[in-house]
Amino acid sequence: MERNQKKLAVSLVTYNAEKYLPFCLGAISRQTFNDFSLLIIDNGSTDRTAKFLKEEYPQLKIVEHDKNIGFAKAHNQAISWSDSEYVCLLNQDIILEPDYFERLIDFLDNEPSAGSISGKIYIWDFDNNQKTDFFDSLGLKILKNHRVLNIGQGEIDGGQYNETKEIFGVSGAAPVYRRQALEQVKQLGFLGHEEYFDELFFSYKEDVDLAWRLRLGGYKSFYLPTAIAYHDRSVKGRKNLSDKATIKSRKDKDKMVKLYSYKNHLQTLFKNEFLINYLKYFWPITWYEFKKLVYIVFFEQTTLIGLKMYFEQRDKIKLKRKDIFKNIVKVKASDLARWYE
Repeated sequence: MERNQKKLAVSLVTYNAEKYLPFCLGAISRQTFNDFSLLIIDNGSTDRTAKFLKEEYPQLKIVEHDKNIGFAKAHNQAISWSDSEYVCLLNQDIILEPDYFERLIDFLDNEPSAGSISGKIYIWDFDNNQKTDFFDSLGLKILKNHRVLNIGQGEIDGGQYNETKEIFGVSGAAPVYRRQALEQVKQLGFLGHEEYFDELFFSYKEDVDLAWRLRLGGYKSFYLPTAIAYHDRSVKGRKNLSDKATIKSRKDKDKMVKLYSYKNHLQTLFKNEFLINYLKYFWPITWYEFKKLVYIVFFEQTTLIGLKMYFEQRDKIKLKRKDIFKNIVKVKASDLARWYE
């Protein structure tokens, strides 16, 4: 693959994305920041995505896979095939305001401690093509029970998030990463190539794992409210965190989403957390995981496949944890614990 000399490399991974592409690519083409390249990796779409791209955007670089190799692996390919100073990883169901790249890159240029950044991401009502005032994500926050949530999700914008803020990590919808930071926290995969996103995840929560590793590596993450984007999230979240609301939300999710989300949540905790923090937050973590497991056993047995997959991959996860605490960690357990709300 030709090396990339642009300041920003934009990676767009598609899967049955034809309906989104005119909006997403149109927004990318209108960016006021022009020093970027775009690579599209199609993960074996079964609709007209690849054909549409070739017909309507023949000038773009497109890599086609004959099967879905996973969100994590596809983006890893794009990152490794470029050598830009910054990397933006886009979801197909995102539209950006024209100055999105410009504002984020300007911030990163002036804040060397930042490993990642994202903007104010609202919900995009795709069916009616309406930009709403409801938040999709302002970044990631983590609770004492180690549940990771999108900041502000489901809230209406009343000016409560109008200040630039350091956050635990960025959501994977439209983040920009500093390449130097990605190179520092990458790991060697079991097939011999470098992994920025952990390919054991396949899909879902790989952004949480990467956010955690960036924190462990001593990098900061920020939310910039003046950079605006809109997201038609296929995996919906909500503001209400009660058990009743959680159960209702789970019922609405796809089986594969629940399976991988459960496995990858456990994998993230096991890989990245300090033992002393496990002990400190033992009861909140245990109570949350116990309630979730009981619900799965009685009402969502297919999700138990995710638990089985987790234990099947346990030896590989142990090796990755060992590598993290030997080669990546540059902070103390208390530095991480201060983010648990």
